[in-house]
Amino acid sequence: MNRFVALFLLGLFLLVPVTSVSGEEQRFGGVGLQVVPTITGELVVLNVLEETPASEKGVLPGDLIFQVDDFPLQGSDFGVVVSEHLWGPVDSQVEIFYRRPGVAGVSRVVLKRSSIDPRLTVTPAAQNGSMKSAE
Repeated sequence: MNRFVALFLLGLFLLVPVTSVSGEEQRFGGVGLQVVPTITGELVVLNVLEETPASEKGVLPGDLIFQVDDFPLQGSDFGVVVSEHLWGPVDSQVEIFYRRPGVAGVSRVVLKRSSIDPRLTVTPAAQNGSMKSAE
């Protein structure tokens, strides 16, 4: 269960300041999705944060993300997908390909990464490395 919590928290798209080689601080952002990996590497959307690029473009919980830009997710490492393909500099774009349950075909959306308040990504079910039951 702790592995699930760690993967879940890793999947949260948070605003992360990073210092570049030139010494300048570069701000990294996300698109407003909380995701978990499937056993085959794709990502299932658990939650879409309000007023974020993903919510504005209509991404929904339950959507199955199978490709990010030109990178297919099947067989991929979750940490690599998040850190190298989903997170990115604020205002940069990412193209997401997904399938929606009950809808035939593939959907595609281009999202512009933005600063996301880390407080918005806290889930009441995961606290202090353990899962709490929903009440």
